[in-house]
Parts: sequence; structure tokens; C-alpha cells
Amino acid sequence: MPTSPSVSSHWVCDAAGLQQVLAAMADAPWLALDTEFMRERTYYPRLCLIQLATAELSAVIDPIALPDLAPLAEFLSRSGPVKIIHAARQDLEALHCSGVHLAGPLFDTQLAAALIGHPDQVSYAWLVEHYCGLTLDKSQTRTDWSQRPLSEAQILYAEEDVQHLGVLHGHLQRALMEQGKLDWLWEETGPLLALSAEVEAPEEAWRRVKGLAAQAAEVAAVARALAEWRERQVRAADIPRGWLMKDEVLLEVARRLPDSTSTLARIAGMPAPTLRRHAAELLELLAEPRPVSTQPAVNWRLNKAGQRILGELQDLVRSQGESLKVSPTVLATRRDLEQLLLDGMPARLRSGWRAAVVGQSLQAATAGLERESLRQPAQG
Repeated sequence: MPTSPSVSSHWVCDAAGLQQVLAAMADAPWLALDTEFMRERTYYPRLCLIQLATAELSAVIDPIALPDLAPLAEFLSRSGPVKIIHAARQDLEALHCSGVHLAGPLFDTQLAAALIGHPDQVSYAWLVEHYCGLTLDKSQTRTDWSQRPLSEAQILYAEEDVQHLGVLHGHLQRALMEQGKLDWLWEETGPLLALSAEVEAPEEAWRRVKGLAAQAAEVAAVARALAEWRERQVRAADIPRGWLMKDEVLLEVARRLPDSTSTLARIAGMPAPTLRRHAAELLELLAEPRPVSTQPAVNWRLNKAGQRILGELQDLVRSQGESLKVSPTVLATRRDLEQLLLDGMPARLRSGWRAAVVGQSLQAATAGLERESLRQPAQG
């Protein structure tokens, strides 16, 4: 198998060029795909490039120049061709925010590599060097992809992100089939496609707040309300969460409950225009009574005995991963194991391929444990 496909290249910046490329790719058994997007200054990812490749040709599509991505959206929504992406989650989100939704099957090369024993966050560049013997150019990693015009070097750099995915797919799929794990991959990537189309409810935004789990119940209740408020504001303004209120500031406000604009200003450190716009609403939200019944349950963490057993479970997972030639964190993460000890078996370890290869062993290893003896309240 050649290390790099010999393909014709296309820069696509108008409707006619897009139609031509999509027609040429219509019968391909697989499509390699990547995106370049920016979100440093926005809440939603701004799609800047879409790269596609087959065994015969590759294309770099400019969604900034193209006013209508509907033909591409229709093309990628067709089931049949395998869509090959490396570390697909963020690409799927960026495409979704631009109205492009993929139909499966989805072959994620990073996940496939982890299922045959490579590190779970293995890079595309490492896989290309390992399987193709090529060292990728890294000179454009800090490119602002929203700027136009792009240089020829930038376009070639973006194009190379998909030109080797077909070769990687061949190597990784063969290894998965030899090890009897190809169905494991499909089981993992099917939900990924569904997740990319889901929009998280603002009421769930508290789950992203770093440090909230360690807060006392009454502080966590206020922080949850603040996280929901912040989420609604930043979505409407399309700005990063931290531009309005950083997580550490959000928690400090929840702890200190300021009751005046001046006190809020000292804690929050908001720019004056932002404070004028939101202070009254924030103070009203902070003053709302929150009955005990609506507060979250006590946040638990493992005590010394729990930490000891956690280490034993990690050793079990590590041993099983070595035996199966699977990255251990793909079998079960530390968070999975903590949840197992604090609350019971996580859903993803109770069903599918994980249940058979590690879930049952973990269930047996924790049978009869008294969880109350392994946990203590997290400190704020």
C-alpha cells in the first residue's frame, strides 16, 4: 500500500467548484474529512475550512466564501461511504453548528488506534509517521484560519490533514479485524454522531464548571443557577464563557453572595459596560431563595480507603488493557472507577463490549463493598 495517495487537489471557493468535487466523490467507498475552525473569540465554533479526500482526489473547501453549504450537507448526510476523521468530536460539533450533519459509519482513527493499544490521545502526526513513514509539516499550527487570503502553504498544510487518513484507515481497520474489535469501534462512533447533533440544555451547564463538585450544597445550588444564567447569556452573544464570567469568579460570587453592584464589581471584575448590562439581573438572581429541597445532594469524594481500592481497580483495568492490547483509559477512565465506588456501575460499563471485557470483572471486584465507608463529603 502506498504511504501517501497520489491525488488531484482542488481549492473550492464557489458553488460550481463544490458541485464538481462532490460529483467526482459521489461513488467513493470512503471519505476522509477534517475541519479547521476558530472559537477563541466566540461561543460557537466558526467553521473556516472543510477538507475532504478520497483515494483519487482531495479538496479544501472554503465555507467563508461559499454562502450555501446545503449541497455539502446533503452529500455528507448520505449513509454508505465510511467517513474517516481523526479525533472526530470537535469536527462534528463545528460541522453541526454550520448545519452539516454526517451519516455513518464513522471511522475515528484516534479511537481506532486506542482500541489496538496506542495511547488514547494519539496524534494524527504520530500515526502518519508510524504507519506511513512521513513527518508532517507543523509550521501552520497557529494559523488564523478565518483570515483571507490563505497562502499556498496554508492550503497545502490543511490538505495534508486528510490526505493520509485513507492509508491510516486501511492499517487500523485491518488490525481491528484481526483482533476482533471492529464492532467495538462502530459501537463507540455511532453515539458520537448522535451527540454532535445534541444541544446541551443550559440547565446542565453547571457540569462544565471546574471546582463546583467540591462546593458545599448551598454554594453549589447558587453556582448551578449562575452557570445556567451565564450559558444563556454567552450563547445569545456568541462569546466565550470566560469573557462574561470565569469559573473561579462564578464560584466566588456563589460563595460570597454580593448584594450590591459595588460588591459584585469587586468580586466579578467585569468590564464596566458588562456590569451595567447585567448587574441588576445578577443581583436579583443571587437574592432568590433556594429551598433545601431544590439544592443538589452532598458532593462526595473518596476517602483513604476508597483511594486505595481505586488504585486496585486501576491496576485491574491496566492489566486487562495490556491483555487485550487496548489503551486502559478507553476501557475505563478514572472518573468511571470513581463513580463505580461512589454511586455504582456507570452505564457505559454495564452494556456493550465494555461490559464483557471489563465491566463484569469490576463488578465482581467491588461486590459486597459498603460505599458509605469509602466516601466523605467534598470540602468547599
